[in-house]
Parts: sequence; structure tokens; C-alpha cells
Amino acid sequence: MKLENYLNVLEKSKLFGIHADVDFIKIFNSIDYKIVKYSKGQVVHNEDELCTCLSIILEGNIEIQKIDAMGKLLTVAEFTLGSTFGENLIFGDRKKYPMTVFSKTETIVLEIKKDSVATLCQLDPKFMFEFLNTVSNRTMVLNSKLKEVTLKTIRQKICEFLLMKYNKTKETEINIGMTKKDWADKLGVQRPSLSRELIKMKEDEIIDYYKDIIIIKNIHELE
Repeated sequence: MKLENYLNVLEKSKLFGIHADVDFIKIFNSIDYKIVKYSKGQVVHNEDELCTCLSIILEGNIEIQKIDAMGKLLTVAEFTLGSTFGENLIFGDRKKYPMTVFSKTETIVLEIKKDSVATLCQLDPKFMFEFLNTVSNRTMVLNSKLKEVTLKTIRQKICEFLLMKYNKTKETEINIGMTKKDWADKLGVQRPSLSRELIKMKEDEIIDYYKDIIIIKNIHELE
């Protein structure tokens, strides 16, 4: 795997997209990095594993997962092409992953060592600004997600998800685009609990559904 094959991803990434007509090969020849391939379903980093790199996704999807004391799996975040992870950990006092990093698909990741990230920040104020901005945004997203899954009822989570989909297309027939288990993990609930609440919402004539299609019957109740 050669970096040359992924220059288009770097050019579109938040951290490196700030540079126009930059010789990325020259930049990366001067820092410590590696490109790693992960298979579908592979654990990229275990919970409590030391974080030593800033990671950028060159191909595939990554999920951040947490298993609570009751054994419930919560998908805290999903990162796709060009996204970064680990940036909010490598310079902290506790440089350990608080959750499991999981490869949802076959994934290729660019890993930049901590000292190299520090060097880039020192040499390039634009990179430093975007790096700090990314750290701040990531913290807000994770805090919002944790608040969402801990303070809302299952029905509220379902309604919020469906409204988000509806507001994008204004279509009352919504293709969830994932299995019920994946949907439950995304909402941070157990699959049987999700199924029970969908049945109740169908009985209340708020929605109808078949397979992975949800039909909104009462948008006002959903809101």
C-alpha cells in the first residue's frame, strides 16, 4: 500500500485539505507514519489500549463502540473516508482509548505518530489550527452522543432518527438502510427493546413498517 494511491483522500480531508498544491509525498517523507489494513469485523484498538497515533481513514468505515455494565453495545460514533480518530487522546494525560475502535468494513488507515503530529503543528500554523478545531468538534460530538443515549427514551431516540431522515427527503417512506441490530446499536438500545417500541408505535398508528422500511403515518405525533 502506497501513500501515492490515497493523495485524493488527503486533499479532501479536513486536516490536509487546507493546503493547495502541496507536495504530500515530501511532507510524509519527513515524518513517522504507516498505512495499515484492517479486515471487516477486526478490532483496531481495544478499550484501554494506549493511543500513540493520529489516524486518518483512507478506505472503509470505523465504529467507536462501548459495552456497558449490562452488556449492552452502544455505537458511539461512525467514521468514514477522510475522517480522523485518536486526535483527542494522543496529547492527553490519559492516552488510552476509552472505547473499542472497530473496523465495520475492510478498512485502510493512515497512522501518524504523536511526535510527527507535534512537528506538523510546530511547522504549520494552519495544520495546528485545523487539528485543534478537529479536537474541539470531536469532543462536542461525543458529549452530545453520550447525552443523547443516556437521557432520552427509546421512543424519543426512534422519533429523532426518523425525523432526521424525513427532514432530508420530505418522504414519509424511509429506508433505514441497516439491520435492526445495527439500528439498535446506533441508538444505544437492545434490539428486542427497539422491536417492542416499534410495535407500540405501530399500534399507536404513528408508523408502519416492513423489513427495513418505515412508513410515517402521523408526522405530528412523531414530532
